[in-house]
Amino acid sequence: MAGDPAIDFAETHQVVADVGYSHGPEIASRLEANNIICNYQANTDEEGFTASGALRMGVSEMTRFGMEEDDFRTLAELMRDVVIKDAVVTDQVKALREQFRELQFCFRGEEYAGMMQKLHELL
Repeated sequence: MAGDPAIDFAETHQVVADVGYSHGPEIASRLEANNIICNYQANTDEEGFTASGALRMGVSEMTRFGMEEDDFRTLAELMRDVVIKDAVVTDQVKALREQFRELQFCFRGEEYAGMMQKLHELL
């Protein structure tokens, strides 16, 4: 439908969602009560943080724990339920987060030791 915002890939690890003039702090607080942490911030057309109408979310941390596109869609749906329906989704958020307990994209055990040895040899 013409005029609808597009949902597409991000070229950054941050996502900013407009939630309406001065609603940022209250909505961020409701999300936090449901174990979803984000920061409120002012939009470019707002005079400052007292008028914050946006939420800023960094997705890199959960990517490091292995979340992928479909997982972020699930999280976005839970956020929608909190923001639009004033739903309590704490149990669903806990269940989603439980799937992502181990850091990904990092060295472990002997991998790390071997890499450190190679670095020392280069020096």
